[in-house]
Amino acid sequence: MKSLFIVFSLLLSFNLWSQEEPRLKTLMATMGGHAQGILVGILYDNYEVIENAVEWVNNHPSPTGDLAKIKAELGVEAIRFKYYDTLTHNAANAIGRAAKNRDMREVSKQYGVMIHSCTK
Repeated sequence: MKSLFIVFSLLLSFNLWSQEEPRLKTLMATMGGHAQGILVGILYDNYEVIENAVEWVNNHPSPTGDLAKIKAELGVEAIRFKYYDTLTHNAANAIGRAAKNRDMREVSKQYGVMIHSCTK
């Protein structure tokens, strides 16, 4: 079974984005930056940085116009994509809660879950 990371990489080869915003490629690049922001917050023990980065991950805009194309390209894999997207958002929510509670151990644990879910 192909991993969703590989499927996403294949999607990059399709013309799913243009100059209009927000587009999938732009959103994925921005989310990657915010995932790195969470990691920086973990490394520097900075809960505010973590909370800010998680806020964007949880509330990112939808890739306008791309959803139908993505579903068409993924076919039945779209179900897996949605499943892992939900796991990713659940982990990001847990990171936010743990950051608010100043629980770095749980932040770190859920960060691992989030990254693992992103690359399935």
